[in-house]
Formats: sequence, structure tokens, C-alpha cells
Amino acid sequence: MPKSVLCPSLLLLVIGITPAAAQGTTYTTCVNNEQLRHYQTVSDPQLSPDGTRVVWVQQESTADGAASHLWMASSDGSAPARQLTFSSGSDRSGESSPQWVPDGSAILFIARRGDARQIFRLPLAGGDAAPIKLQAGTDDLSPRSFEVSPNGQWLAFTASQPQTPQQKKDQKDKRDAVIVGQDENPSRVWVYSFAKRTVAALTPSTTEARAFAWNPDSSTLAVITGGVGDASDLGPDSTLEIRDVADPNQFRVVDGVPRTAGAVAFSPDGRQLAITAQSGYDDPPGVSDVYVLPTSGGTPANLTGPSDVTAAGRSLVWAKDGTGVYVQTQQHTRDALLKLPVKGSAPSWQAAATSAVSGFHTNREQTGWVFIAQATARLPPVVYASTPGATGTVLSRANADWPANGWRGATTVSWKGPDDLTIEGLYFAPSTCAGGAPVLDGKSPMILMAHGGPTGAFTETFSPFVQWLTTQGWAVLEVNPRGSTGYGHAFTAADRNDLGGKDFEDEMAGLDWALAHRPVDSRRLGMYGYSYGGEMAGFIEGKTDRFAAIVSGAPVIDQYSEYGTEDGSWYDRWFFGQPWQRAADAWRQSPLSYARNAKTPLLLLQGESDTTDPMGQSLEEYRALRQQGVPVRLVTFPRENHGPLSGGISGEPRSEPWHGFQARSEILDWFQKYFRKAVGQ
Repeated sequence: MPKSVLCPSLLLLVIGITPAAAQGTTYTTCVNNEQLRHYQTVSDPQLSPDGTRVVWVQQESTADGAASHLWMASSDGSAPARQLTFSSGSDRSGESSPQWVPDGSAILFIARRGDARQIFRLPLAGGDAAPIKLQAGTDDLSPRSFEVSPNGQWLAFTASQPQTPQQKKDQKDKRDAVIVGQDENPSRVWVYSFAKRTVAALTPSTTEARAFAWNPDSSTLAVITGGVGDASDLGPDSTLEIRDVADPNQFRVVDGVPRTAGAVAFSPDGRQLAITAQSGYDDPPGVSDVYVLPTSGGTPANLTGPSDVTAAGRSLVWAKDGTGVYVQTQQHTRDALLKLPVKGSAPSWQAAATSAVSGFHTNREQTGWVFIAQATARLPPVVYASTPGATGTVLSRANADWPANGWRGATTVSWKGPDDLTIEGLYFAPSTCAGGAPVLDGKSPMILMAHGGPTGAFTETFSPFVQWLTTQGWAVLEVNPRGSTGYGHAFTAADRNDLGGKDFEDEMAGLDWALAHRPVDSRRLGMYGYSYGGEMAGFIEGKTDRFAAIVSGAPVIDQYSEYGTEDGSWYDRWFFGQPWQRAADAWRQSPLSYARNAKTPLLLLQGESDTTDPMGQSLEEYRALRQQGVPVRLVTFPRENHGPLSGGISGEPRSEPWHGFQARSEILDWFQKYFRKAVGQ
């Protein structure tokens, strides 16, 4: 739901880089709001073909502009991490999507130069990064994703169909009326020949290219396409095709592939395909299983099956002997790498040395593995391991000026919800930092957190936002109610046509558990949620008065108006159908229908450019509560869409320098004000 000028002369291979700690600032585990503006992230690690080096993306902090750059280190940790790419001050986004060429002599990456994104080649023997000229006729193409062929002769990439001369003229003349639901310039797969330096379109302009993968022999590409514009709002429409690189007109559709296919990978011998697609059970849209089928087509075999494992990532990696498929998965509160055997043995967890794993990668010979290691009380680093389950070597130095230890770790807890269903959550005790909320009668305030989705989940990952909350002297309880992923198909589907029903009761049962088993002050309870979590905040607002204060980010308030104004309705349709066909169901599952009961002070945080849960939703809640006489405050953030604002609040680096800080300031003031009021202070 996601412009800068790149200066190639600045994209030099640099030996040695001064760590952030040398800049004179040292941070502590007693996190303050400003500190979150200085949090960096690492992502997309890539292991070199010979297994000796690792390159990854490191994103600068919000305070430093949030540009991303490439870093590299020896896989054994013998040579320290060093920054590979730099960009000029006018380049606000930096460099991303690193990929090794097959012989290991260079790294390709995406960056902007002028108005267009380009793929650059950085030779590791020395020299400047140079753009690869990608043109269709006289038009520069702006690549979104790319992959080098295994033999190194081709570069496949996705980019939009260029504008026609008439479209360019109309745009210049401001004859720019938009026909809703149409896209005259959809994304296509293109292929660049390194030898000929030419570009050819592999897919037609009548479909939207969504994903692709190379055959190991480099002769063909498996391509997932779908309808253009808003065609997918009418239902899943993916098609998987095998297209010949030398002759784009030669292709065939792979029969048997679900219309929900989202990712694809060839087996090492090129005879089978692994895909992610909608669960084979009656789950909400987006809940994926992993399937395997012959490249010739047929009935897909579901490797994930009836387990409580949810395929959480889009990367599919075949074992080099073809016996199984590696995929990032979620089970309960754990994110980890799972090997799914094609036949025979049971699935096996990998990377067992850490609580959670994201962004894994290996080279063709699988001589080593790299990933982002996650844990609730550990800053997430890039790690190299000889095998997926081995103890790894930390390579990255992001947040070098932050302490490695002392963070508040989570305890996995559980309780019984309605129907005697077991519900899990993650409990964080408050920190003992000076200046936090006082302990009264041996008890501390607590923030109940609801996740988005509803098909999401809280997992054992590091959250600077949660660490900041605990620094205030507040405990935090993250709840995975029914509807969450990673607990089996029946659990994930359990809130169908019951949003704000038993999942709300699961949240309240978690609150009861905390009050009974942890030193939590029942007078000083707060609740925070964003997206569906913000919607849950609306249900809590109208269904209980147990909280002193509530914060709701980008919520759905009215299922009628949201259904007609969001950027896609297929997901919502699974839960309660079309509002005009099932009016009572839609209204019962709208937090606005309970606003007449509202009493709790509510803070609303909303991006003005939100296309997922548009701003009108927060405006409706604001007006309703204000006219009910309930203390309510609505803060809107210009230019912010759904995901970026959520990430900014959570402490992720964002190009908006102050929005995350301002939102956290509002949250802090809101809870502090009403916590004090609740105890007569």
C-alpha cells in the first residue's frame, strides 16, 4: 500500500565505516520518545554465491532521513560490517533490493536517479555503481523488482507499461480525468539481455504481473499474472504461466494452480513448482498454504495441510536436493523457518536458536544461511549460520549505540475464552526506569494491545514501541484472540461474521487473566490498537467501561461506508458479505452501532491519505463521541497512508520526520492524563 536524485559517483565501495556509537550519543533501555526517532532496521540479507560474504539493507533512523543503504560483511564475521553505498542528500530513499550476480563479481540494487527508479551494478573489484539502461523504445522503465537468471545472461524485472505519446500529451495538458477501476499502464515482466543490452516485454499489457521465478536452466520464467485495475475486487484471478525467454510469444498456462497464487519457485530439476496460495480450508483471504505441483500442471499437493502453521513469508526456497521447501512460517507466537518435505517425513523447524526469524536467504549451493534473528528482548541483527538450525554469527551493527541487553522480554501466557477456547498472549512487565508511572498498592498500569487484521498475530519479535510503553512504568499485554493466524484453520476462521463478538470477549478474558495473575491496577487500564486493532478499540469503547483511556489508530467504524470507500473489499466480504445484502450483520459488526454506550476517553490517530481505512471512518467516530459528550480527540497526519503511519508510530524509520514522534506524544499524554484522573491525582 506502499524522489530522489542518485549520484553514482557517491556510490563507492568504502572500506570501514564509523559506527553510530562514535557520533557521541549513547542510548539506554529506558527508551524515550526521541530515542525512537533514532532506531535503525536491517532487512533483505543476501548470501554471496561462494558463501563468504553477506550484503543487506540497513535503513537509517527517522531522525537521519530514513534512507536505506547497502552494507556488507564476511559471513564468518572476520571482517567487520562496512557500508557499501551512499547517496546524495537529495536522494531521500537510498538503495534497496540487493542481489548478487551469479559469479559474485558484483551486486545489483535498485535506487532512484531523477524521477525514475533504476537497477545499478556495483562491481566489487572497485569503481562506481553504474545504472543498467532499461528502455522500451525511447522510454525509461522504472523497475519494481528484479531477478538475475541462474546463468547470469538475463535480467528479469517488473515495471509498468510506459505511457503512450497521447497519454503524455494529455498529462501535460492536464486532460487527466481518471476512470475508476482501470489501469492503462499495468505492471509487466520484462527481460534484459546482458549480451545484447536490449529489453523485451515477456507479458502482455492486458494483464498485471504479480510475481515471477526463473527456471534453473534459465530458459523460462514462471509468471503469476492477474487482471488489471480493480479486477481482483470481484474475486481471486491469478494465473500461472510458463513463458519462454527467447520467444515471449511461446507460453502455456499451468493447469491446477489456485486463482489465489501469490509466490512461485522452481524445483532444482525444473520439474516441479512450489507456490503459496489461499489455504485449502475456509479461511479468510490472505491466509496461505504452500503447495507443490508438476510444471506440466495437475492437482497441487498441500504441504502445510491441516496444521496450525501459517505461511508467513513470500519467499520459497527449495532444498538443493529437491526433497522439500523452506518457508517462513508462524506457529502461535513463534515466527521461524520451516522445511516442508515434498513427501514422507514430517515438517522440521529450522533456525531453532532464536525465537523468530524473518528475511531468510541462502545461495544456490546452500553452503550457508542468513536471516534476521528476532526476540522480544533483543535488537534484531543480521545473522549467518552454516545450517538453518545452527547457532549463528551476528554480522550487522545497526543501532550500535543502543544496549544489547536489558530489554523487557515477553512471557507467553494463556487463558480460556468463550467456548473454552485457549487464547494466548505476550505479557511484558513494566520497567523500573526512573520517571515511570508510580506503583500504587503494589500495582502498575497496563496497556492492552490488539493487533491488526483481524488475521494477524503478535509474535516474539523486538518492538521499540513496546519497550517505550514499558519504560513509562506500564505493563503490556498483547492478545492473539480468535481470528489470529498460527493457531489452526478453525481458530483463524472463528470470527467470521462475528467481528467484535467473541474476539472481543477473548480480549476481555485476557484482561481478567492479567488482573488475577499479575500486579495490574484495575483503575489504570489503557487500550491501544491500529487498523483492526483500532476497530477493536471501537468495540471496546462501546461495549465496556473498564478502561481509563483508549487509543484507536486508523479504525473501521462503519462497515457500510468503509466497504464502499476502501481500496479493496474482497477481504471484508469474506467476513460479513455485502452490507446491502446483509444489513443487520454489517451494522452489528460496526463499532459505530455501540457509540450510544460510549463513556471512555478516546484518542483517534489517522493518516489523511489512508486508502485501507479511509479518514472518514475516524471522522464518523469523532463526531459520534463528541455529540455523546465523551472526551474524544482526533489527530490527523497529512500525506500518511495506512502502513507508513503505523510503522512510524511503532518506531520504524520513516521519511516523515515528526509524525511518529507526535503520535507517541499524543498517546503518552492521553494515557498519563486519564491514569492520573482515575486515581484522583
